[in-house]
Amino acid sequence: MWNLLVQAMATDFNDRARDNRFLIPAQVVEARDVELPAWATADPNNNPSPDMDPVDVYEDDRVKVTTTLVQHAPVFPALSYRFETDDGSIVFSGDTGPCENLVTLAQDTDVLVHEVISGEWVDEYYPHPRTPAQEALVQHLLKAHTEAGIVGSIAERAGAKTLVLNHFVPQTWPKAKWKKTARKGYSGQLIVGEDLMQIFIG
Repeated sequence: MWNLLVQAMATDFNDRARDNRFLIPAQVVEARDVELPAWATADPNNNPSPDMDPVDVYEDDRVKVTTTLVQHAPVFPALSYRFETDDGSIVFSGDTGPCENLVTLAQDTDVLVHEVISGEWVDEYYPHPRTPAQEALVQHLLKAHTEAGIVGSIAERAGAKTLVLNHFVPQTWPKAKWKKTARKGYSGQLIVGEDLMQIFIG
């Protein structure tokens, strides 16, 4: 996919690299395919995130990266990532509904960055009665994302020391409301993420 994207943008990359002395993608990015077990990808329509152990993606002397399949059907594969360093660990949920694989991946992590959606907002935005198309979208939103009211219990089960909320739907909710809703069932540090926020571990 990366090679095809570079080919599709080749003219733009070439022009900008020559005109503006920018680096070309091959000079700054080394793309690698994530190798998943064949059995885990055998039935993406009916079982897009079968129970699995985390899969190694990359390791050097500074970081180890592992991944797992998560629930974001019909998008497949949808992946969460864990980064282990000498200072600590951080897990990014990516887009996902509640998923046991993520709980496994995030066990005892220092920081879990997790997406959230408001089921209350979904009901207000798409009130009953709904058309079949609206109902299909509602079901996708609620099954492919994680409601704020249960994200805290997911982080608690994983033993995450800090939970950082991101990818807010809707973005119009005040921070205090996200924090209060996500606090349910969670005893660790809770942060409502912001663009360009820096969070330190270790």
